[in-house]
Amino acid sequence: MRFLLLCTLFLIPLPLAAAEKCPAPRNLTFLPEGEIRRDATGFTEGLEVQDGAIYESTGDFFGDTRINRIDPKTGHVTTLMNAGKRYFGEGMTFFDGKLYQMTYREHSVFVFDKNMRPLPELSNPREGWGLTHDDSQLIASDGSSRLYFLSPQDFSTRRVLRVFARDREVRNLNELEYVQGAIWANVFESWNLLRISPVTGCVEAQADLRPLRALMSAADRRAIDSDDNLVPNGIAHNPASGLFAVTGKYWPMLYTGRFVEANWPSAGGP
Repeated sequence: MRFLLLCTLFLIPLPLAAAEKCPAPRNLTFLPEGEIRRDATGFTEGLEVQDGAIYESTGDFFGDTRINRIDPKTGHVTTLMNAGKRYFGEGMTFFDGKLYQMTYREHSVFVFDKNMRPLPELSNPREGWGLTHDDSQLIASDGSSRLYFLSPQDFSTRRVLRVFARDREVRNLNELEYVQGAIWANVFESWNLLRISPVTGCVEAQADLRPLRALMSAADRRAIDSDDNLVPNGIAHNPASGLFAVTGKYWPMLYTGRFVEANWPSAGGP
């Protein structure tokens, strides 16, 4: 989610003991069921479904730091907050009636009530990348191989979890979504989407999103291919429909669909 020269995906071999703890990830296929053409694009850093609408946090690379609401029926984008270029907006999540938005390197965590009124700001000691939550706490990534389980009250760290794909540590964990006891994560500079156990840190499953390119128009593919930063980033789950929404940075569309088991053999990791 940063400039390409500053970020790469590293998979670091680990000792045999670590290799034995994680089985090979299962392969998943994303089956699209719908497409939402948005009427304004954004440098997507966070995505979540709330009360039937899709909410998005954007960064200021090419644009502004915003919180947007996207109508899933029309694709109309309404900007609820625009901080301009004062901050680089990152991961976002709703928890316990509040909206949390991280920033990249400013160490600020903005908190809003359900009416988008600002609440006391929190502080993040690390870089901010992705943000989600389980039933009792926030979960954040910082571009490393670690996930941080955090107090919603003060953003203090309760637990740190390292993520492995078999014998390899997976870095550049990016946008996050917690669904039915698992953490889904985009990986920066990759079209792979991972499903991670929040208990073991093992990558349980992976999905290659490159088949979505076949659904795009030639013009859309050219626009996305024009900059190596415009990779997939953004996954949201709608518990009412069971559908996921996936998108990428400055993509003019979001795809909705489901993940199913693939019938091709596992390659052993992302």
